Formats: sequence, structure tokens, C-alpha cells
Amino acid sequence: MPDYSRRSGPRDRELRVGDAEREAVGDILRREHFAGRINNEELDERVARSLTAKTYNDLDQLIRDFPAKEPDPRPGGTGQAWPRGDLPYLLLPLIIAAIVLSHGRAVWLLMPFIWLVARRLSWRGRVRQTIRAR
Repeated sequence: MPDYSRRSGPRDRELRVGDAEREAVGDILRREHFAGRINNEELDERVARSLTAKTYNDLDQLIRDFPAKEPDPRPGGTGQAWPRGDLPYLLLPLIIAAIVLSHGRAVWLLMPFIWLVARRLSWRGRVRQTIRAR
């Protein structure tokens, strides 16, 4: 069963939810009840509301006052448009256009791109990425 999170899922929180999301929020409510954050009456009331919730926003309202279990992946509350490692691939069309427009004289622009890609694909690059991930 998927775990429900206020930070995952669709950006449009007015979309309709399914049974899996309702059950996941019920599990969160039971866990918070076990931790002593809500009493029996509030648990019953919130579980009933979760079973009748129609949108993600309805479910978010039920668990909004609990501490977030997962860290916010967005620094300062804003997400990055793309991962940093993908920047060379996003610049590749511009580099190719510059080479074509210069009739091949700007081939040297490919050198940083080749270096970045080769480093990323090399064994050492993978080891460094693994070490940074830890």
C-alpha cells in the first residue's frame, strides 16, 4: 500500500482521491493516535472524514497539524526545475546549434560537454556520486 504524503502527488490538490489514498491517511491517523497526538473521539471523527474525502485537499486537512515524517526535498519551499546533473544535457541542443551555425568552427564547444558526460559515465564518477549520496 502506498504511503500518503502532503508533499507528493499531484500539484492540483483539488483532484479526486482513490481508496488507496484514503486508507493511507487512515493509517497515518491510527499511527498518530498510537503516538498520543489525538484521542479516541478525534480519531473516529478524522477516520470517518478520511473515508468520505473526495480530494487531496480534504485529506491534507486531516493530517496538516501532525509533524511531517519526511524532510522537505524543496530548499526554502521551492523545488528545483531539474536536477543539477541534467544541465549538460539541457545545454546540448544550444551547443549543437552553435556548431551548425558556425559551419563546424565551434566544435570546441563540445569539449566541456564531453568531459562532463565522460566523467559522469566513468567508474570514478559513479563512485563519487555514490559517496556523495551517503
